[in-house]
Amino acid sequence: MGTLENNVQGDIRILTAKELSEVLRIGRDKAYALIKSKGFPSICIGKRYIVTEKALNEWLCQYEHRHFKV
Repeated sequence: MGTLENNVQGDIRILTAKELSEVLRIGRDKAYALIKSKGFPSICIGKRYIVTEKALNEWLCQYEHRHFKV
């Protein structure tokens, strides 16, 4: 269990919807629409949505030079 704790605290960066909107420079409503859209790598825990920085980067690379409508 110590390994998982180390990964969560040290290696994996978690972004909230607010942080996602800041990183992508989009509004809060667009960030939530993106998070809830099919194909976006978000995780829902209760009523809270999160995305890992790694998953976001991979998703951005996949959709590079494409139009993504939310």
